[in-house]
Amino acid sequence: MKSERVNKSLDDLCLLITDGAHRSPESKIEGMPMASVKDLTRYGINYESCRKISLEEFNSLKKSGCCPEIGDVLIAKDGATALETVCVHNDKREICLLSSVAIFRTTEELEPFYLKYLLESPKTKYLLKGGYISGSAIPRVVLKDFKNLQISLPEKNEQKKISQILGSLDKKIELNQKTYKTLEEI
Repeated sequence: MKSERVNKSLDDLCLLITDGAHRSPESKIEGMPMASVKDLTRYGINYESCRKISLEEFNSLKKSGCCPEIGDVLIAKDGATALETVCVHNDKREICLLSSVAIFRTTEELEPFYLKYLLESPKTKYLLKGGYISGSAIPRVVLKDFKNLQISLPEKNEQKKISQILGSLDKKIELNQKTYKTLEEI
């Protein structure tokens, strides 16, 4: 039996669709982490590569909504890797993001990992790349294009099943990459 699907805009399925800071605070030797596109991986944020900013700047950016929460979906929206890196934020450490990263906070109706895999799909990338700002030297997806994206949404149980299957494959890929790196180092 095929499950019922509903067509909805991503704006209707998210509590929040935003991006990180539109200003870049001065880097510090010590401080709080701030991530950009270069720090995203498909498994999360690489905290070791993040630059540091002052606690004061961090708190200011946190108040303006530039910090993801656990369960938020993050996607590279600017630059050469736009739409190529998507992850679900599952780290308890605090971090702020630059505007090159979009933040999606889903409603109960949309499974975050399902959204991650949906945003990674070639069809979704194709649809969003059609909305790149033309004439710009840097490819960029504007938040309006994310908000207007129409998706065919299966029932929540089906979303979870799809996410579990793809998630187990992701874990195997990540383990293989770590094993390969370890063997390479040896």
